[in-house]
Amino acid sequence: MLTNKDVARKLKTTAALIELTGGNEYRARALSNAARTVERLDEAVADLAAEGRLEELRGIGSGLSVQIQDLLDKGTFDLYDDLVSALPPGLTEMLRVKGLGAKKVRTIWRTLGITTIEELEEVATIGRLADLDGFGEKTQENVLANIQLLKKYSSRRRFDQALAEATRALEWIRNLDEVVRADVSGPLRRQFETVDRADFVVGTESVEAVCERLHERWNTARTEAGDAARLDGQIANGMPARIDIVRPDRFTLHWWRETGSTDHVAYVEKTFDLPSLPSEEAAIYKAAGMPFIAAALREDVGEFEAAAADELPNLLTVEDLRGTIHNHSRYSDGAHSLREMSDAARSMGFSYYGACDHSRSLAIAGGLSIERVREQQEEIRLLNEAYGDDFRVFSGTESDILADGSLDYPDDVLASFDLVVASIHTRFNMSADEATVRIIRAVENPYTTILGHPTGRLLLQREGYPVHHERVIDACAAHRVAIELNANPRRLDLDWRWIRRATDRGVLISINPDAHSIDELHYMKWGVSVAQKGWLTPEQCLNAKSLSDFTAWLESRRSQQGVGQV
Repeated sequence: MLTNKDVARKLKTTAALIELTGGNEYRARALSNAARTVERLDEAVADLAAEGRLEELRGIGSGLSVQIQDLLDKGTFDLYDDLVSALPPGLTEMLRVKGLGAKKVRTIWRTLGITTIEELEEVATIGRLADLDGFGEKTQENVLANIQLLKKYSSRRRFDQALAEATRALEWIRNLDEVVRADVSGPLRRQFETVDRADFVVGTESVEAVCERLHERWNTARTEAGDAARLDGQIANGMPARIDIVRPDRFTLHWWRETGSTDHVAYVEKTFDLPSLPSEEAAIYKAAGMPFIAAALREDVGEFEAAAADELPNLLTVEDLRGTIHNHSRYSDGAHSLREMSDAARSMGFSYYGACDHSRSLAIAGGLSIERVREQQEEIRLLNEAYGDDFRVFSGTESDILADGSLDYPDDVLASFDLVVASIHTRFNMSADEATVRIIRAVENPYTTILGHPTGRLLLQREGYPVHHERVIDACAAHRVAIELNANPRRLDLDWRWIRRATDRGVLISINPDAHSIDELHYMKWGVSVAQKGWLTPEQCLNAKSLSDFTAWLESRRSQQGVGQV
């Protein structure tokens, strides 16, 4: 189901396309206003549509009502499709270049005849973009820098996207009669947050027949790679893929070699003495005189030293999680009610749920006024009475970290919450020093419980603001503030490369879905996947604590900070 945010985004894009084509400015403004209305709704726009109440909303008449209904039913609507089809194919892609709104893209198109990002890069490189009215050297520099980011992003896929495409392809491969065994390898198996292709290893007695079937499906190019026939091509949605086909007895060894980093494989191969081809990967490590090392850890970043000292981590799993802490409901910009979200979390086996809707300054996301906070807290009180002792809703907020590092409510309101997730949502254009000072001031606030998505990154869309991670982690350690690993697959922030630094300093990691709908509660699995790359154990994860232990932790730190009991 499309969320309010999804619907608003499509309406905004349509308004931009009207502006780009020089269409009716009043129509564009109506769509933009409708987008803002939908963003600020307390109810799900899908529910209002089902009840025939869309036209009750300010600025949404019969025409927009029909378009929104089409959008909810089909994921698009005629006006959007007509606008896209009327434009040169590459022009809408230019809207993806950060810093170029519809007006600037229209100027470039009409003045220079530019319709693709490649052409845009060419004219910016030779300095012609700076000569246009309203542009200048700085804009030209930013355009070039942001084109480079887009090019970098376009060659990669997020982990969740790549795994979905790879899983579908793997299912098809495994259904071939000649295939004995097949699995994913490479960085995708090692659970990287983004990858540039999907790697597979296939075991079969009929190498030539399988190569032919795979070539017929994906038009692959064949090379030889040691004992494997290697096929390179593209699976669904243009996802690059590499498929190695080997005899079944060689599958395990080849799969292991194609999974680990180059340095990891080289180190093990220096020390192992295989008496025969292994049937399982554990035999490879046994032959090297070490315990089995999970695929996520095979990076040569300390796993061999840990193995030698019998200190490999007992990695966190999804089943270890006991609660979901950072979530949104219709009180701000979520798609479902607080009761619906809480019930869903409970049905998933969690024993606690954190209600952390946006704070008041983030008006675009329906941030809660103080009056609305009180309303929500009363609903939480009643819910907890109904749930009894086996499930609890905690009253929280995702408080904006304001420009000066302060939080978004006065102290008496902050004191009324069980927990506070402090996050930056605005003014991203900061130096590393500025961002670090801003975050540390928020961490020093005695009401801050968890630092939310610490860099604000959106994978393959937006670089995070620069930050001195060591200083932030040290501040969190000093003030007993947990750090969020935001499990939304578009974020996965804190970067897993900093988890060990945090846990070594005694900082707890909170794997939070930042859920804005019931379905998004399942984002936890993506957070766990990259947390494993950071060697995270259940003992180091805040929401792997039982309800009683989590409550005790909240009370302990609040007592230590002198801000009262939960």
